[in-house]
Amino acid sequence: MIEVLTIATATILGLFAGGMLTEALLLVPYFRSLPAEEFYRQHHDFGPRLYRFYSPLTIAATLLPLTTAIVVAIFDPRNYGPSALVALLSLSILCTYFLYFRAANLSFAQQRLTAIELKRELGRWSAVHNFRTTLAIASAVVSIFAAIKVASNS
Repeated sequence: MIEVLTIATATILGLFAGGMLTEALLLVPYFRSLPAEEFYRQHHDFGPRLYRFYSPLTIAATLLPLTTAIVVAIFDPRNYGPSALVALLSLSILCTYFLYFRAANLSFAQQRLTAIELKRELGRWSAVHNFRTTLAIASAVVSIFAAIKVASNS
């Protein structure tokens, strides 16, 4: 069972990191290149779609590593370290939503920012997203090592 959980965790985190990287390399530069009025128009259409895509993925990429870390701590404590690190990284990623993205995305949805403020905020949004993407990639890599470690000790 632990092997299945660690492999499932690595899989979901790989998908999550891939989605975040795609957004960082394709969507964010595109949205940053748009004039404010066009950005707001497109955000009205794409914002809810991105939310519906990333919300369940983010929840899964948080809950599955937490569950895995708890199960490993109980049933295979000698392999707990990597799973605990993955869980902490996943929680850190989730925290970025509450600490920054929720308010920033709301300001986009409400079209509260002037063109100059929007340009500045999209730069900040990109930087925080890149940090979050780095955490997601790190959690995916560590989760692969955690799965290998559990499998090799079985």
